[in-house]
Amino acid sequence: MSGAVAQPWRALWFLYSRGWRNRVLVQLRRLRQPRYIVGALAMLAYLASLLFSPTARGVAVVDPGLLDLRHLLSIAGLTVALGAWWLAAPSDSALAFSNAEVHFLFPAPVSRRTLVQARLFSVQALLLVNVLLWTLLLRRGGGELHGGLRALGLWVLFTTVSLHRLGATLARTHVPDAPRRKPVAKLVALVVLAGIVTGAALAAPQALAIWRSMAVIPATMAGHAIDKLLVARLAVQAVLDQPLVHALIWPIRAMTAPAFAHTAGTWLFAMPGALLVLLLHYLWILRDPRPFEELAMGSSARFAERMARMRSGNGTTITVRKSVLRWELPLHGHPAVALIWKNVTAALRTFRPRSVLITVVLVGIVALLAGRGDGSPATLRTTFMTLTLSVFVAAVLTAPAWFRLDLRHDLAHLPFIKTAPLPAHTIVATEILTAALIATVAMTLFFGIPGYLVLRGLGGPVGPAGLVVVVVCGAVALGGVNLLHVTLYNAVALWLPAWVPLNQGGASSGGASVIGQVYITLIAILTALAALLAAPVAAGWGLGILMLKAGAPTLLTVAVTLLSGTTVAALEWLGLARLLGRALDRLEPSDIPSAQT
Repeated sequence: MSGAVAQPWRALWFLYSRGWRNRVLVQLRRLRQPRYIVGALAMLAYLASLLFSPTARGVAVVDPGLLDLRHLLSIAGLTVALGAWWLAAPSDSALAFSNAEVHFLFPAPVSRRTLVQARLFSVQALLLVNVLLWTLLLRRGGGELHGGLRALGLWVLFTTVSLHRLGATLARTHVPDAPRRKPVAKLVALVVLAGIVTGAALAAPQALAIWRSMAVIPATMAGHAIDKLLVARLAVQAVLDQPLVHALIWPIRAMTAPAFAHTAGTWLFAMPGALLVLLLHYLWILRDPRPFEELAMGSSARFAERMARMRSGNGTTITVRKSVLRWELPLHGHPAVALIWKNVTAALRTFRPRSVLITVVLVGIVALLAGRGDGSPATLRTTFMTLTLSVFVAAVLTAPAWFRLDLRHDLAHLPFIKTAPLPAHTIVATEILTAALIATVAMTLFFGIPGYLVLRGLGGPVGPAGLVVVVVCGAVALGGVNLLHVTLYNAVALWLPAWVPLNQGGASSGGASVIGQVYITLIAILTALAALLAAPVAAGWGLGILMLKAGAPTLLTVAVTLLSGTTVAALEWLGLARLLGRALDRLEPSDIPSAQT
């Protein structure tokens, strides 16, 4: 026993090495099922494409004082993320230990230092996976730096960030029965954040001047494709280079410098600073006076309970709160209304309207500024419109995969669904229609308002009333696409319930094979969606051409084209709903896999 106490690292190594080994074995056993091996092969193919793709190791010769674009974004992003960790509610996952660790490691005769080391050791597997992925992703345009050196720099960066998150959680979590201590670390963090905000405010006039003028761009840099957003890049760097901000974010600059170095010389010069920041974080955690064991046990219990609810399909990691917008369900009415009420209420309670509204307002303001024709650079407007269009297309292609208030969520309660006084095809059609409508309304608010402002600012032959008609027609067309898209995801859930995680969060512990499985599902569904959209597009396009040749008014032609295409899409949806209703009738509760398998 004395030897075990003197050398606890032997027990820790046995605990975590066995845990990692068993997790790998579980993943390998899953490869016996075709759906997992196909997903694993897809993930391996993606990693191989990153590893063996040709890379551009050359680096554009730019101003030495100008940071690499990826380095600049990492500094700005980490500054915002670290500030959010100090201002937002503490995260239980930062202090969470597994049930086995809580029951066997905490009662053991080990010191606080050993527990902290155990926490750092337990996350190394995840950190090393992230290091591998980011090393592959940063190969292109990463200069002449060897991949091993970049991986070491990324490991130092991720470990330091993990320690900072742990320290922020310790500083802001309180044990109910313990006396409160002076929040020294929290006060220091708030002073630093206030200093950064003050420095950013002082640098704002210079940043705005750079944003409004193209004259500051050197002629030798204007032609590089990577510097299309150079104006915004220079504006952000002007804020980060403000003396007060530069001094306060030095630790962030130091710990990110080795990961984004271009040569071995710059890496060697930057690594001591990164190691110093890592060491200071480690000593900070070790010397924190708060009761680590009590805080960790409370956080572990809350985190384990939340994860159990999410994996079982009976809960979600999204905070459920009382919504200001309430829809009272009447005592009498068609049973389908109850399903609609359930999905709408769940959307109102789990979504955050205030966050969506703030995002829409901010995007609208930026769109309004970008659409003005008062001397702003045309490239900025083009870049913003391209970025907005890209985000919109990505949302159209992926939003139904993440919005799961339909059968993908309710099949976990299949016995209750089968007792509903409704035909199966009506249940399927109602679930799909409600989910598609909610997704369409959300996407119209998020993209329709900024799109209207941009098009109105750019001007053109269509007036404000015409732009409103364009937005409404676009929303109708988007609704048709979402209707078929959501239908296909529900078809997969009904025909292949083991292939789709049947809970709201879509949580799964399948590892890389499940990630590949998600990509395969996405590609297959998008292919089927393209096939389903062929008939509505062909019908609308053909009818529109005939009406234009006949001399019909443009507005009438657009309306009839949209109506015909939407009608064909609705007929396809009704046919699929009938077909999926038969699948729901045949589905039994024993066919629904556990969320934990």
